[in-house]
Order: sequence, then C-alpha cells, then structure tokens
Amino acid sequence: MKRVFAGLLGAMTLSGCVIVTDADRVETSIDRKAEAKVEAVDTNPLDLRRTTLVVKDIEKSLALYRDALGMTVEYDQELTSPGLTGRFGADGQNRSRLVLLKANDSYIGMLGLWQFLDQTEKDLAPADPADFTPGEIVLLFNSKTLETTFPAAADAPGVTVIGEPKERRYPSPAGDIVVMVSMLVDNDGHTVELNQLISDPRQK
Repeated sequence: MKRVFAGLLGAMTLSGCVIVTDADRVETSIDRKAEAKVEAVDTNPLDLRRTTLVVKDIEKSLALYRDALGMTVEYDQELTSPGLTGRFGADGQNRSRLVLLKANDSYIGMLGLWQFLDQTEKDLAPADPADFTPGEIVLLFNSKTLETTFPAAADAPGVTVIGEPKERRYPSPAGDIVVMVSMLVDNDGHTVELNQLISDPRQK
C-alpha cells in the first residue's frame, strides 16, 4: 500500500499537481492559487470604468476615437432611457445610440459615445470653445506613436487643434517626467490631450 501511495504521489508531483514541502504536509497547486488570489484582492472596492460623452454626430466621433486613435468598438446598440424624461421625441419615445470603445482593457478606461436620435436645437448648436473653465473635462490618451497618431486625429472631421506636440516637463522627487503633449478639441467641444511619454525617472 505504501508503495502504491508513493507511486501516485510521485506521479502527481511530476505533473505539477502537488508540491511536497515536508514529510507531514502536502501542498496542492490549487492551495497556492487560492492564496495568491486572496493576496490579489483589490484594496479599493471602487473602479472608474468608463467616461461617456454625449455627442451630436456619433459617426464623426467614431472617425476620431475609433479610426484615428485606434480604439476598438465593444458595443454598438440603439436603446431607450425611460428615466430621462426631458429627452424624448414627438411620440414620447426616448431613442439613443450608445457605442462603447476600448483601448487595451474591456473593464476600465473605456469610452462611451452617446447620441440622442431625437435631437433638439441645443443638440445641434455649435460647441462651446474649450477654455479650461470649471465644468469642462480633458480626456488624456497616451500613444506610443504620436508622430502618426496626432496628424490622423487632427484630420478627423470636426476636430480643432489647439496645441501641436511640444515637450512638457512634470516635476517629481525623482526628477522631471518628460512628455510630448498635444491638445485637440473634438466635434462636440471635448478637449483631448494626446501625449507620448519620453522618460520617467520614477521607473528606473
């Protein structure tokens, strides 16, 4: 019987199913995975999943965020939002189109584009100029290919360039963080910072 158990234990050890730590204890790989999972639990129960932009022409927005910047469409559907009583058409229905895009992650850092299909005069009015006053937002995208991404974004319909790529230095205790920064405004007046990290002494 001892020989059978020893043979089974040896086979399991070779297959990676068990790890013999001492004569009295056998630790399975499942145990180790469970312990690692416990250690990896997030300390903050909150995630910032998505920023959603209300837009007037979702196809123009897609020309920038999908085609020029390279984001991937994860969701594209028409829907109704009964709770938004101020947004409805002549028949009392509330119709909109929602597109969700991702860069590298399908859970955090996503971008939503939301267009109401029964548009009002306010929806169609020209966008307010970007003047960096309270209430505005700045979307920041980090690119590894700013030299090609910036011209593509600048050529997207409705986009206005407010700053071509220039070096900016962010002070830190470890030294300056060097970034190439460009600034754009999309078709709806949302400010977009498109940058590329040059050097970060904190990562050395």
